Amino acid sequence: CWNIRGLNDTSKKKEVRIFVKKNGVAFLGLLETRVRSVNKERVARGLVKGWRCVSNHKESLLGRVWVLWNPGLVNFMVAAISHQAILGELGWAGYSFWVSVVYGDCNYIARRELCKELEEQAGRFSAKPWVICGDFNVTRYPHKHSGGRGSIFIAMKEFEGCIHKCELEDIRQSGSVFTWDNRRIGGDFVAKKLDRVMGN
Repeated sequence: CWNIRGLNDTSKKKEVRIFVKKNGVAFLGLLETRVRSVNKERVARGLVKGWRCVSNHKESLLGRVWVLWNPGLVNFMVAAISHQAILGELGWAGYSFWVSVVYGDCNYIARRELCKELEEQAGRFSAKPWVICGDFNVTRYPHKHSGGRGSIFIAMKEFEGCIHKCELEDIRQSGSVFTWDNRRIGGDFVAKKLDRVMGN
């Protein structure tokens, strides 16, 4: 998943094409596209030639979540679309697993709907592989926040509770611990781990 922070600009579309080609990607989640539904088809055509695309525009005016895939290499069957996630079955070469691409709301009360949705899906997929990836807009632990603040907020407790109810575990990552920062310098700088990949 990639929080693209706007996909209308030609340079952003070019970035996506370069990323796909350079990394041999066949499946991609794009978050925070800021593309209005009237522009979706035009923008999608300018991304990666021959790829398929599904978005959550019916649930979100600016299409917060997009899923793209190369139908020549993988198959993606959409099972559910909501304001904060797209769920589907991803298959290739006789193998398949469930994937949820998530862009959690910034408001922790609205994010409760996402947790409820994930908990319902967890019951359905307890015997099947399931990967959940994206920007959850909440940190899981205080040490995943720059400055190592020791405070545990209600949003963090609720997120941790959701992860346990869904019986999920973080999938190992490499690179920077933090996935977001406020682009400030000095004492005003804040960085957090908001993006993650988990599996059952």
